[in-house]
Amino acid sequence: MEILKRVETLSGCPVEFKPDSSLSLRATLQMARDGAPAHVLRYRPSNDPIDYWVAYQAGYALRLFDLPPNERFNFTGTGEGAEQVEALLATGQPLSEADKAVLPGFAKVTLQWALLNLRSYAIGMRIDQWMAREHPSLREMQAAGVESLQQENLQLLSKRVGRLSVPVPLLAPVAAYAIFADRLLGTSVYAIPYRAAGALEPGTELLRISDAIGSDRRNDRELVDAWASSIGMTGWYTWTPYKL
Repeated sequence: MEILKRVETLSGCPVEFKPDSSLSLRATLQMARDGAPAHVLRYRPSNDPIDYWVAYQAGYALRLFDLPPNERFNFTGTGEGAEQVEALLATGQPLSEADKAVLPGFAKVTLQWALLNLRSYAIGMRIDQWMAREHPSLREMQAAGVESLQQENLQLLSKRVGRLSVPVPLLAPVAAYAIFADRLLGTSVYAIPYRAAGALEPGTELLRISDAIGSDRRNDRELVDAWASSIGMTGWYTWTPYKL
């Protein structure tokens, strides 16, 4: 694929493909760092075409390696945020002893999920826009991929452990992506479930922030930081220099 060749040219490292049936995602790219000899693209074996998913993951690498080396950074959790997530989970409702017992574990999982979505969807929107503009041959696969991702995200709205469920502020990135998907594909159905969940307004605000910040890759960190500030995730992650 031309996109992967560009990743290899920019980074100076080859891309290795590895099937992985344990993946929850369709594909994920582990970028080479600290002397690793290659980028590793893991994908979930399927009969469906994976061109969109491969291009989507490659898009993150292109946005990184198109930058000068001194402007490349990793997004890394700080270990902070767990107590804040616990507080969000417990707010406004009495918890049983059983709920209290599972609260720390559910908060940890929710924190990891929230960090992943914060970066993935803020920058992922840029990648989808680029793909729609620069690679129209992938349009049908992109529409199918976006549809599939929206269906997977809907499961988060009903994810519960006892009385615990994903806090509304942390649903904002997936709500923003649903609104974005409707705009990208000319539909009006993906955002509807988030209205009932109370996440449509914060999701709309994240999309407004995205539209206000330039789409140049140099602005990716600014965008993620602005989203984090809007939904109370500042300090939950840090940016560390990326090194091949």
